[in-house]
Amino acid sequence: MHASRGTCLPGCPSYGWCHCGCGGAPKRLAVTHVAGARYRGHPYVFVSGHQLRVVHPRAGAWSNRGVEIEKVRPLLFWLRDHHGSMRAVAALLEIPEATVRGYAYNQRRKRVPPRSARAVVRLVLAHRPPASPLDTWEEVPGIRPARGA
Repeated sequence: MHASRGTCLPGCPSYGWCHCGCGGAPKRLAVTHVAGARYRGHPYVFVSGHQLRVVHPRAGAWSNRGVEIEKVRPLLFWLRDHHGSMRAVAALLEIPEATVRGYAYNQRRKRVPPRSARAVVRLVLAHRPPASPLDTWEEVPGIRPARGA
């Protein structure tokens, strides 16, 4: 077996063909680069971009335990309306803008990673006004009720 990056080596059952299963023939290298496991005359492992079709077994481990997208999407749209753009929301969440847009607009997506969902909920709740003055009594010194009162 060989690395998923670099070139395919003779002896591999898929030698000369894209390892994603599409049946395409990857480019062959013109120059050897040993550190990158790329050897002159050998084909790449994948046709350009097809490595994204093969999912690592541990990739998307959250997908079964993630938060349903329909619980997160309305919150993202509320944040967009409140802050003006998805770019602003992404900056506040510290999540790449493309990822936030994917959560909001990709109709095929079913779940969101728990960490991202928590960040969205935390940002939405940060805009919530306190329910009563007693919710902030510890934040303001000297506003503690007397004992026995």
